[in-house]
Amino acid sequence: MIEYEEWQRQLRSLYSSQVFQNWALCQEIRLVDDKNALLLCLEPTHRLQESAKIIENKSLDHIELYLTYSKIYSEPLLLLRIWEEKCSDDIIMSRLMFPCKVESLLGVEGKFQLGLETFVSMENTVWYSFHPCDTSSIVGDQEEFRPTYLRRWTSIFVFSWLGYEDL
Repeated sequence: MIEYEEWQRQLRSLYSSQVFQNWALCQEIRLVDDKNALLLCLEPTHRLQESAKIIENKSLDHIELYLTYSKIYSEPLLLLRIWEEKCSDDIIMSRLMFPCKVESLLGVEGKFQLGLETFVSMENTVWYSFHPCDTSSIVGDQEEFRPTYLRRWTSIFVFSWLGYEDL
């Protein structure tokens, strides 16, 4: 568990650390000040591209991640949107993709609980969310871990399934 004020401090610290900016998959990053959140646009990993071809017979364009805070659980909350590359009349475009087996596509089955939700606070947009119910037991909320809580959370909830791979 992390208090909201500590979340804000650690989020700014994580952003300033350049860990995402230096990630080969990161195409865009933006600190959303009014929401105390972080928006990332990522190039899909090779593994994700292969999974999309096998499971969905589609090609991925990019992955959108939104790191925000759940006031209900007092935990970080990871939101995700998957964009597919679509070609129509020789025009390449991207559109939201809603895979039937999203956990299989992402390679997180049995590791994380995902749900599809509409977020009113984000202009009624639809996102997959990694449910934060077991976060403190996964990340560890002992007092000595508190100063690095968000960094540890990121390594588990983001890098463990996406990897910190080079292209």
